[in-house]
Amino acid sequence: MKAINSIDLNADLGEFRNEGEFSNEVELLQLISSCNIACGGHVGDKLSVSRIIEHAKKLNVAIGMHPSYPDKLGFGRRPMVISDNKLIKSLHQQINDFMEVASQHSVAVGHIKMHGQLYNDASKSKKLCEMILKVIKECDLTLKIVGQFNSVLEEVCNEHNQPFIAEAFIDRRYNSDLSLVQRSKINAMIDSVNEQVLQAKQIVINRSIIVDDHPITIRAETLCVHGDHPGALASLRLIRSAIEAEGIEIKYYA
Repeated sequence: MKAINSIDLNADLGEFRNEGEFSNEVELLQLISSCNIACGGHVGDKLSVSRIIEHAKKLNVAIGMHPSYPDKLGFGRRPMVISDNKLIKSLHQQINDFMEVASQHSVAVGHIKMHGQLYNDASKSKKLCEMILKVIKECDLTLKIVGQFNSVLEEVCNEHNQPFIAEAFIDRRYNSDLSLVQRSKINAMIDSVNEQVLQAKQIVINRSIIVDDHPITIRAETLCVHGDHPGALASLRLIRSAIEAEGIEIKYYA
């Protein structure tokens, strides 16, 4: 198996609700190579997008959008009953608003990653995946889609020759089918920084994830840590150091 020479580190940003959280996100930007910025579905607006893009541009961090179900009350993390037309309209709005701000900053947008429940649903539903690809095409965008390894989304992207970037999570636990443990479960998140570091190294170096003490093969071009997770900053510092100590470069997958 070919050795990994580099890996992308990403974080979901633009989710701040006060200046303290915004400062934390700016610090996170100094440790990652790409970011996914909330664009109004679960949180955020044009101003929050602009503030993160401004700092990402200064730090040479690659920029992507992070659309969601239009569910601010549930932060986009709960199942949602919504018509196809309403979802398509919302995705168009989120994408167009984001691209308007990106254009104002003269920055390139390289990828798109769904948020929360929309991410999970797109991993399983071919119909939803087809809808997402249709919206991207209608917006006349050339984007890489970031999603779950070995998912329906990856299959659909391959069918349509749509560039797909496999992602793995540093701070989430997995089921044996490589789906994420539901956030409603008590063990869904990995809170221990040491465990997060071990999981990151397991994914990057051994190309696997440990589930019930058994290794399961996983491929990842990018690793995600949730910016709103307690201790995310400390985790990223240690994870980055641990990966670089193995001779692996942190850089965007473009």
